[in-house]
Amino acid sequence: MKRISISIILLLSIMAVHAQEKEKKFVASGYISSLQNVTFDSIQKNWVTGNLIHNRLNFKWYPSNYLSTSLEMRNRLAFGESIELDPGAADSYKNDYGIMKLTTNIFHGKSYVLNTSVDRLWLAYEKNKWRATLGRQRINWSQTWVWNPNDIFNAYSFFDFDYTERPGSDALRVQYYNSEVSVTEFTLKMNNQHKVTAAGYYKFNKWNYDFQLLGGILNETDYIIGTGWSGAIKSFAVRGEMSYFRPIQNFSDTTGLFLASIAIDYSFTNSFMLLAEFLYQETPATGFHNFLTFYNAPLSVKNLSFVKYNLLLQATYPVTPLLSGTIAGMYFPPIQGYYVGPSLSYSASDNIEFAFFVQCFGGKIKNEAGEKQNTRYNMVFLRAKLSF
Repeated sequence: MKRISISIILLLSIMAVHAQEKEKKFVASGYISSLQNVTFDSIQKNWVTGNLIHNRLNFKWYPSNYLSTSLEMRNRLAFGESIELDPGAADSYKNDYGIMKLTTNIFHGKSYVLNTSVDRLWLAYEKNKWRATLGRQRINWSQTWVWNPNDIFNAYSFFDFDYTERPGSDALRVQYYNSEVSVTEFTLKMNNQHKVTAAGYYKFNKWNYDFQLLGGILNETDYIIGTGWSGAIKSFAVRGEMSYFRPIQNFSDTTGLFLASIAIDYSFTNSFMLLAEFLYQETPATGFHNFLTFYNAPLSVKNLSFVKYNLLLQATYPVTPLLSGTIAGMYFPPIQGYYVGPSLSYSASDNIEFAFFVQCFGGKIKNEAGEKQNTRYNMVFLRAKLSF
């Protein structure tokens, strides 16, 4: 089975290289990247090194004017001390939260793991104002950039910069385009525990603002209602999302969970961009005794943060047409915590990129004994990426 999996990956890679010579009905693309990283609590103490070779393959086929289908997969070879020193690292790579088991470790050892995962596999039918999509797909109902209370189907982490495509959901999605600026949707998703998330969604434009309303059930445990918007106040872009979750059981006796995020960004004439975003989470996520456990935990729309108040400031500036720099900072008032994340990206050509990332966390977090202690966690990454 392992030999078959490796053969399939190699065959798809060859197809991706030559597919652009074929008819437009079949489109292939992808990339391969090498990500080196070091992790440490203090620069004077022990460093933990890690390496990740990441290959992505994207295939789309348009058999007719009404039908389209997609297969997209990520293949990752991780090796080094980050695997060797973490007994659960290899198993974490094969986690698949969809009803279809499309993720597997082809092989793994003490200090390495080769994993393949299909995160897009869908068939779509589109005619006139209707579109229906069945299979593993990305369902993006979010408006803000960092924290997304409306992203109930496939929440993602701002810190996972190497996974730009974001996770998908195993779902049936039906969309009706009422007009050029409005759409009505119904989506039904099932996860690996056979729990259903189902919701309706309506997006429209009014007063030069995009508004959205949504409501449904989350994993058969909560009712949810939410709203979001995006627009501008003079030269400032303004976005926001709010969601309220109420347990289905003991509906009248239990208080719910309220989340809200708001973002403001401004672009100067020299392309310098500033972004500010705030998240309020009424009940923070629990059970995290350090930043690493939260960083690696499966993300849900109900546990976007481990503190009630969160603030992000980010600045981006294209130093030259080929070199761009970003620095992001977060403040977590309840734990006197912080995050600092500078990065640089350099485009050597149309399809070759080099990037440098730093992620630093700090704050006072309760340990397993319930005592607050100063915690720090630092990561440095260097990535080379070839797209095709």
